[in-house]
Amino acid sequence: MNEAEKQPVSTDLDEAEVAAYLAAHPDFLRRHPEAFEAMDVPHASGGAISLIERQVSVLRDTNARIQSRFEELLATARSNEERVIQLNRVARIMAAAVAADPMIEALTRCLHDHLAVDRVYVGIQGALPADVDRIHKLEDGSDASRALTNVFRRGKPICGELSATQSKALFDTDDEALMISAAMIPLGHNGVHGAIVLASADPKRFTPDMGTLFVELFGDLLTATLRRVLGAEALP
Repeated sequence: MNEAEKQPVSTDLDEAEVAAYLAAHPDFLRRHPEAFEAMDVPHASGGAISLIERQVSVLRDTNARIQSRFEELLATARSNEERVIQLNRVARIMAAAVAADPMIEALTRCLHDHLAVDRVYVGIQGALPADVDRIHKLEDGSDASRALTNVFRRGKPICGELSATQSKALFDTDDEALMISAAMIPLGHNGVHGAIVLASADPKRFTPDMGTLFVELFGDLLTATLRRVLGAEALP
């Protein structure tokens, strides 16, 4: 690299200085093809678009699409990395659990602090020890059981709107503190025998088009943990 190339390029260069630099460095565009792609270089061809101009236009469009796709993939990779980090957080809580209530309390705090979850409901149909307060027993025909009907029928997580009736049944909220969206996640070893509901007052926090892999894995981990700390009969 000669001394001229070592000098920093001023952001206040005028056209004459740019022209002089390019004249002194005829290989500049070869060394920096990205600069050529961004330039508007007309080609004398009368009123028609020359083949060169057309090729350059196509290359620019292709480059723009590739750049856009790359940015989408990069955003997806970052999002997936963040999900792995969050799953690792809750997995550590479950792995260290020796009792149900402290584990649910720690999970609720973690979900609130790191995943913008306002309220958490856990309910199961199986037998519960008398000293467990943070897990609800789902009785047949109860309001809570009816609020979870769809997730029991489907057997897979459901993300989206939470009705006022469901919010009141699961979280005992009034009309001014309703949970608006939720992820309903089934729990159970063989079939669905319970559910955990992650709810938010933000209608956009959980939407039907969001991916469910994270919450599926979360449900599997919680099922295994509850079977360990409560006994297999709790979630058969």
